[in-house]
Amino acid sequence: MSDITFVAPRYGADVVGGAELGARSLATRLSADGMDVSVLTSRARSFDTWADDYPEGTTIEEGVSVSRFSVDYLRSPNFAASCDRLLRHPEKASMQDAWQWIDEQGPTSNDLLEAVAEVDRGVLSFTPYMYHPAVRGVTVARVPTVLHAAAHPEPPLRLPVFDDLFNSVSGIAHYSRLEQRLVLDRFPSTVLTPQVVMGLPVEAPDFEIDPVRARQTFGLGDEPFVVFLGRVLRSKGTHELVDFFNATRERRGNGKLVIVGPVVDEIPKSKGVVCVGSVSDEHKFGLVAAADALINPSPLESFSLVVLEAWLAGTPVLVNGWCGPTRDHCEQSGGGLWYSNFVEFEVSLNRLLDDVDLRDRLAQAGHAYVTESFSWPAVRRRYQRLLSQIS
Repeated sequence: MSDITFVAPRYGADVVGGAELGARSLATRLSADGMDVSVLTSRARSFDTWADDYPEGTTIEEGVSVSRFSVDYLRSPNFAASCDRLLRHPEKASMQDAWQWIDEQGPTSNDLLEAVAEVDRGVLSFTPYMYHPAVRGVTVARVPTVLHAAAHPEPPLRLPVFDDLFNSVSGIAHYSRLEQRLVLDRFPSTVLTPQVVMGLPVEAPDFEIDPVRARQTFGLGDEPFVVFLGRVLRSKGTHELVDFFNATRERRGNGKLVIVGPVVDEIPKSKGVVCVGSVSDEHKFGLVAAADALINPSPLESFSLVVLEAWLAGTPVLVNGWCGPTRDHCEQSGGGLWYSNFVEFEVSLNRLLDDVDLRDRLAQAGHAYVTESFSWPAVRRRYQRLLSQIS
């Protein structure tokens, strides 16, 4: 297999999103290994609007040929509200309503779909499952297809439009065992589809991580702190995290929560919470390494790169116990704790902040898990095995 074309709703070094980051991670590494890799995507940077932020046309980025296409129309600012009724009982939606939801969700681009239809060699790799380029793109594909679904136990997955998508692709690459189980439960006939629990490559950065500098840069002093890394979204659990943390801090009397990433949903200001926004990779890894723990409060993750990156940086993790993939990482590795309610959160956080030996044991176990299971050679072998089955 020498050619692979990734199809994603957004793509770029400054695009924040798990599935999109996963596509870029694979594309750049496969290109560096000598494969002919290209990307077909929209010009959008934001999924809230799908506005044409990037220039149209083809560029070479990190060795990958990236072609961007204009969207046919922007996402309606009322999209979330308008589809609320449909997603209350998605399994009861008509096929017509489900397709309308796909088209309104976007990013819709006939030019992008035409480019997908013109691919006549290699493999088309679509991600994630719920956006227009994947659902419409698979229907016009002329070569074998792989779906990196990034599926969560969420209402859209129950829409009838996705039965055809999951049952028509040539292969499926899952990010975790829990995602595979979810997909098999929802689409039982995919048991016959070639598939692999692949994960994503997670490797230490090629620069020296400096936790001391990170503390100094952001004025954190010597006070213990935990870090959240990602988009600040209510649906990702960030607001509950702030509430839980503030209540814990009030009772213990110290500690800070440092929030790193773009703020989509504003959070109320509080004494123990520090929002630093988006930062460089050097500062990101420095803050993670300096932290006593990384917390991922999201109930909906298909893999969670930040959890594994924390272990590589020598930091234990605390995750939402209702999120199967992140809890599974902790159970398989022995590298983190999890919580299902405030009491469990408070007990777990206090243990992490007060017990340095526990933090070290967890971090070492997590580090071993990542290096053994998610190095690029390990992930590449699993992916190439899948590609060889379908090509």
